[in-house]
Amino acid sequence: MLVPAGSKATAVSLPGIENGWRIGPLLWSGGEPSGDEAFAALAAHGVRVVVSVDGTRPNLDAARRHGLRYVHVPIGYAGVPRSGAEELAALALEREGGVFVHCHHGRHRGPAAAAIVAMASGAWDGTTANAWQRAAGTSPDYAGLYRSVRDFVVPKPAALRSAARRLRPYRPPAALVASMVAVDDHAQSLDAMQRNGWKPEPSRPDDTPQQVARLLREQFVESIRLGHGPNAPGFGEAMARFEGGVGAMEGLLKTGEVARATAAWRALREECRSCHRTWRDQR
Repeated sequence: MLVPAGSKATAVSLPGIENGWRIGPLLWSGGEPSGDEAFAALAAHGVRVVVSVDGTRPNLDAARRHGLRYVHVPIGYAGVPRSGAEELAALALEREGGVFVHCHHGRHRGPAAAAIVAMASGAWDGTTANAWQRAAGTSPDYAGLYRSVRDFVVPKPAALRSAARRLRPYRPPAALVASMVAVDDHAQSLDAMQRNGWKPEPSRPDDTPQQVARLLREQFVESIRLGHGPNAPGFGEAMARFEGGVGAMEGLLKTGEVARATAAWRALREECRSCHRTWRDQR
């Protein structure tokens, strides 16, 4: 197992890596490795497998130069899907050496993924894992990341074997359609909350309006960063406007300015319809 029972995570300094943590003798977490010195440092610590849960293409060449193997399990800010959790759990059976798990900055998705690996190793329960997420800097706005960890159950051996066979060094990012499906899901949730006086949905009482707004904003940020969408004049600018508008509404919700948040959301929804007429309905 990568992490013995009772292991305690400690913050560590790793060159070229933000927010580094040593979770156990063979499990680390942090931000995306930057440059050869980062991969060299990981190799020196006994890491043999680097796991990215970010959407961008991992630096496969740099990893290979230092004898490291990449595994790509991209996840979003809304939580870890079942298939992704199974693949992460399969890494707990790793026999090559140490495992380093990273997202972009090492604060939100990466700690959630690393916590699942630690839980699959038998080291932590959900309460301990959630406490470490908070220590690593995971925002409470990402309730789904905490929920995915808290509710994780180690898959049965057959599921772990199947998940191990699915592991790949790189998975291309989701297309625009998949990205917009996620946007639509968050938007519909906000619609329901707004109609109910900005109260959480009964089915997910721990997801506040500002948290869902944060997820929606991050979806636009990721779409822009990963280059989702047509390479046409105006589309990127439209995505940036939405990201800024949702961010402003998120701020209004946090400060309790309900009337202004409602007006901002209605204006955003009207702009959504205009954007659809331009980019989606004509395709």
